[in-house]
Amino acid sequence: MTNIWIEEPTAETTKQEKTKGYGEHLAEKIRATANTGNLPQFEKFVLDRGWEFPTEEGLKAAYDRLWKSCHGILLSKEEFMAETNRRGTKEHSEELYAGMLYDAIVELAKEKKLDPCKVYQYARFKWCFNQPDAVVAYQTDRERWSVNNCDTEITTERAVVEVNQEWGFEASRVKILDNPYYESTDWNWIRFDCAGMSWLMCNGSLYQVYH
Repeated sequence: MTNIWIEEPTAETTKQEKTKGYGEHLAEKIRATANTGNLPQFEKFVLDRGWEFPTEEGLKAAYDRLWKSCHGILLSKEEFMAETNRRGTKEHSEELYAGMLYDAIVELAKEKKLDPCKVYQYARFKWCFNQPDAVVAYQTDRERWSVNNCDTEITTERAVVEVNQEWGFEASRVKILDNPYYESTDWNWIRFDCAGMSWLMCNGSLYQVYH
């Protein structure tokens, strides 16, 4: 296997190159020397996200978090917080929100309502980052739980309109339960009852809720 780890910069390194981080340099080296049609997973990760990480240590730690999650290993609280703070900011509010979000979802993971890969995605994409209370779950199949990842709260009146327009439920018979969230047609969470049946509109799909 070709050794693609970058070498020490030379005296000829340009000022622009010096501003690039380790991950970005490594990605450039992979593109220049490797067969991009048959890359190991790590090198694919570097090409996709290497630019995010200025140091070798940060890049390797980030890939390790992804690898663990994809292999069914739940991130620790420290790893989760590191993934939400890949830029290395020191703001107390960021740490506070990340910790609260982890606490909100880790119990769902322990109850098998959320798998480790999804937990990782909450960290990477900062789903519900500023509103951990939005992370709720409902059973929508015999062995399936749907968990909210949208935190754009809307009024119950608008939620009724969205349910009516998207699925044709009679507006006067729709009763919204819990806080409704709606960002777009494929990113939403509206729990409602209609005509004695329990329903969940989740990310563009409609599910009947199990009790």
